Amino acid sequence: MTLDHPLILPTAVGFIALALIALLWLRLRPAQLECKEPLFTPEFRAFLGQLDIAVRSHLIIFPAMPVSDVLQGKGGGKALLKKFRNERFDFVVCHRRDMDVLCVIKLGGNNASSERYRTLCQSAGLTLLEYDIKPYRDVPSLRQEVLGACGIDEFELPAEQQQEQDPETDTPPSCPKCQSPMVLKTINKGAHSGEECWVCSQYPDCKGAKLKKLSD
Repeated sequence: MTLDHPLILPTAVGFIALALIALLWLRLRPAQLECKEPLFTPEFRAFLGQLDIAVRSHLIIFPAMPVSDVLQGKGGGKALLKKFRNERFDFVVCHRRDMDVLCVIKLGGNNASSERYRTLCQSAGLTLLEYDIKPYRDVPSLRQEVLGACGIDEFELPAEQQQEQDPETDTPPSCPKCQSPMVLKTINKGAHSGEECWVCSQYPDCKGAKLKKLSD
């Protein structure tokens, strides 16, 4: 078919019309969006829940934060950060009150990836904690490790709790398992029915409990 064929012009116009229709349809079609459910993998969520129970009295956890939102660089540091442009810290641990970044956590990962993050955090003077992926871990041990890495005494009350504490009022004890505050409840059945019992405020995630003494 030559350029002067009588069908060339109608065919070209037809293709252009189809292209315009397709473009208009793409621009004007209704947006279809939905939430991803659930967020993160089951192993990631399990660690996040255990970590939150362990350190929420002093610290706050931000999951899956871009490296560029946590670190900034000058000179050679900018070049180093470019290598992590599309990468994230699994967890960023901040002081609950002033939001200072105290440490970061990587979950799983291969040796090469771990070594890259170790070099990055060492250059930034930032503590990096690494954990294997598993469904359950000892929460008190996790609390001790993370608070220690952040330079916090695990038995020290947060500053806001120290200010609010009134020595003349009853102060709830800390859970013997996870160190969270406890709440007072009355036992409804069993051998101790009618007695008062301190129960962990994180129940049912933590099942720490102890009977209230008469002198409490």
